[in-house]
Formats: sequence, C-alpha cells, structure tokens
Amino acid sequence: MGKKKREERLKKKALKEWEERRPKTFREALRYFPGLFLRTTLVVMAATTLILFTAAIGLPWAQSTWFQILIYLGFYLLFQRFIMGPLAPPRIK
Repeated sequence: MGKKKREERLKKKALKEWEERRPKTFREALRYFPGLFLRTTLVVMAATTLILFTAAIGLPWAQSTWFQILIYLGFYLLFQRFIMGPLAPPRIK
C-alpha cells in the first residue's frame, strides 16, 4: 500500500511540475519552434532515406503511396517524444 501511494504522489508531482513549466501562450511556445522544426526535419529525412533505400534495392511495393504513408506514420509514432522534446509530458510508469 505504501509503495502505491508513493508512486501516485510522484506521478502527481511530475504532472504538476510539467504543467507549471509548459508554455501557456503562443508567445512562450515560439522559442520551442526552431527545435521542433529541426527534430521533425531529422525524423522525416530518416523516413525518406528508408523509403528511397527500399525503392533503390528494387522492392516493387516501395513506390506505393500506402507504404510511404505507413513509413512516415510509423516514424512519427516512434519518435514522437524525441520530436516534442521539452514540450512532451513526463513519462509516467
């Protein structure tokens, strides 16, 4: 029982700290945009490289629009925390 209470208290504390540090206005969020843009560009370049590599080795389905959409979506979901960086909420176990 004590361990569970401590975990709940730590979760609440982490969320409270994140809420305090999160930008509240668009003007405050503007300073994060260059980093978000750079990280997004890196992830999209990696996904594009994978698509180009699969097309270069001659896989016929690599030119499919659905395959490309799935690659981009998968990369976004895999690297979402990396892209969001300091704006991402804390990981809570």
